[in-house]
Amino acid sequence: MKLDTPTIVVIGILTDIVLVLMLLHTWRTRTTYAGFKLWIVGTVCWVLGSIFNMLLPGIQPQFMPKIVGGGLIMLHPLLMFEGIISFHNIRRRRLGTPLNIIIVAVGLFLLLYFLYVSENITVRSTCIVFVLALLFTRVSIEPLFYAECRRYSMQWLLSISLLPLITLLFVRCWVLLNGPHYVSFSAILQNDNLLRWAMFYSIIVELILAYSYLSLTSDRVEEELRQSELSFRELSSSLQARVEEETIRRVSQERLLANHSRLAAMGEMISAIAHQWRQPLATLGIIVQRTHAMGTMHELTPEYLGEFKTNSMRQIKHMSDTIEEFRGFYRPEKVKEPYSPVTCISDSIRLFEPQFTSSGIEVRITCQGCDNQLVNGYPNEFKQVILNLLGNARDAIVAKRETCGEPENGLIRVEIDANEEKGMIIDVSDNGCGITADVALKIFNPYYTTKEEKGGTGIGLYMSRMIVEDSLDGRLLLLSGQNNTTFRIELSMENKA
Repeated sequence: MKLDTPTIVVIGILTDIVLVLMLLHTWRTRTTYAGFKLWIVGTVCWVLGSIFNMLLPGIQPQFMPKIVGGGLIMLHPLLMFEGIISFHNIRRRRLGTPLNIIIVAVGLFLLLYFLYVSENITVRSTCIVFVLALLFTRVSIEPLFYAECRRYSMQWLLSISLLPLITLLFVRCWVLLNGPHYVSFSAILQNDNLLRWAMFYSIIVELILAYSYLSLTSDRVEEELRQSELSFRELSSSLQARVEEETIRRVSQERLLANHSRLAAMGEMISAIAHQWRQPLATLGIIVQRTHAMGTMHELTPEYLGEFKTNSMRQIKHMSDTIEEFRGFYRPEKVKEPYSPVTCISDSIRLFEPQFTSSGIEVRITCQGCDNQLVNGYPNEFKQVILNLLGNARDAIVAKRETCGEPENGLIRVEIDANEEKGMIIDVSDNGCGITADVALKIFNPYYTTKEEKGGTGIGLYMSRMIVEDSLDGRLLLLSGQNNTTFRIELSMENKA
């Protein structure tokens, strides 16, 4: 096969088509960056322009091979330049892209002039070659003015590989202007040896371009991977410190919440003690007044003094027992132990029974299969949760009476159901004012309260859920709220007593 100019052109076009398909496949299947599509479009313009201008010079109208073909060929270096600028994210100079567009526009104007005004094949060919030489010179040299481009070895290879092609183009311009005058395009294809060498070397340049494009994107991927790995190592090194800082912050916040909860519990305890002591104190007051009256009338007998002592000590013992019960109730526990939730609930109701009685509220317990069932955990913390739910139920009933005048008889139900598969389920419900849907979404948030005017802290239900989930290994849920509020505690049973 003779390697004449048309044969070399065909080989170059076929090579470019294969490269375009390969670049398209890479673009669709691998990580690419800005500018890659411009490189593909530029190669396509080179292929189409070469087909029109070199293989089909005689097709009609002549506008297609001479103007469109030449224009597409000149778009190749322009799009290559734009792709490099976009890929390296270079801040454009004032005359960067506009200068390239002006060069291409001048080339197209000269093609039009020598097609419709002065048919001179030699000068027209010289114009195309000169425009290509200028554009490829900018593609080769200008990117190396930027540090973003110089740090890539493939960019250097790309620029250096264009220098022989630029040299061939400029030499061809000089030869065309000073050499023989060609009268037809076929004469140029047959006799222009520089064109043959330029087309042959352009095949090598296209291969180097494709290799450079792929290498540049691969280098960018490797660089981003290195940056990601470096960021990951920095994050890993600081993760422990951040975890410790977050742990300290969370512990501090939980201590603050626990302290607020403890203060609220102390307030409940003081209120309960006041209810428990009110009747013994009144009884002691009556006994003292009666004794004083008997002493005034000189009717104090040994029998009366003995009765005075017995009655007084009975009331004092009752008050002392009350203090001891509440002291044990709020004593923190450090070791888990099996306990009976039913017994704890009964103790909690008994301790606060005077408050329920004075408010006209009945607390009713129903139990199914829960006799002698034990749960492993902290009984005093479980009592604190029950008291919190009972206190909220009492407040809801009182609030409904204040707004609606009902219910006349308040009712709090504590329903306990236990089986080995589901564990122990405790439902605490009331016939109070209920909980609206928007409030139900925030009911377990810390510091959220609907009783600000009455001094609510907004941490009772939050601490209750935290105790149930963290200390008792269970769940605390709100099942309903609009008309009938029900809180459910789910616990796993330890064993049977």
